[in-house]
Amino acid sequence: MGAAMAREKAPPMDRLVASGAMGILSAWQQVSPQPLWLVDPDRLTPEEYARRAEAYYEAGGQWVLVGGSFLAQADMSAWCREAKALFPSLALVLFPGSVAQLTPAVDAVLLLFLASSRNPYYLIGAQVEAAPILYRWGGEVIPTTYLLVGMPEDWRTVHYITQSLPIPADKPELVQATALAGLLLGQKVIYIDAGSGAAHALSPEAVSAVRAITTAPLLVGGGVYSPETAQVLLQAGATFVVIGTAAEKKPFSRTAWQEFFSLCTS
Repeated sequence: MGAAMAREKAPPMDRLVASGAMGILSAWQQVSPQPLWLVDPDRLTPEEYARRAEAYYEAGGQWVLVGGSFLAQADMSAWCREAKALFPSLALVLFPGSVAQLTPAVDAVLLLFLASSRNPYYLIGAQVEAAPILYRWGGEVIPTTYLLVGMPEDWRTVHYITQSLPIPADKPELVQATALAGLLLGQKVIYIDAGSGAAHALSPEAVSAVRAITTAPLLVGGGVYSPETAQVLLQAGATFVVIGTAAEKKPFSRTAWQEFFSLCTS
């Protein structure tokens, strides 16, 4: 396979990990704390996305995470191409739930290392499948340690799909140690997630524990339904608080997004 990839003149590795000074990873390493919109293509059509994207963009949004633990209807490549055509001002960052969701029609891809899992497929199997594909495409790839955190009564689709037990939400020292393992393995971003639709957000203690060991971009998601909750998590050290279900169930106006942005940066 190495010879085959060489014949296709794949890009050098440094272009994959960060596409220059203006790459998304570089921007995230310098950005002020703020909300980050997560869109599930099964929940919004490209047309609906474009209508809602304007409010997010006008409030200060620059990037959109795109993905879902399980896609039953949407074609990820077609969705991203159409969404970019309808609203090109926002950068799309793929948050893939599986190798099948990979597409070159985005601005960057989070290559997820599910460090909280004990399922070997999500620790290395999926990454091996994805690596040659991403290498050939040559887009920006952001190595990301992904941690599922929660309690048994609040397990979500992502836990079922990945067959992963979450790190106990009341054990910030375990969250910290798992994040540290990812960092020492060379990961560039940490994403701590309670899961889409979680009843409760992560504790600020868990976020603070991770922030205490790194200056890397830190994404925190799941269970965030109000600007006040987002503010608490950002004050605890999150770089981005991921907003998915809240903006999905009720379309956010520009004013609603501005409230999140203003509290997150205050």
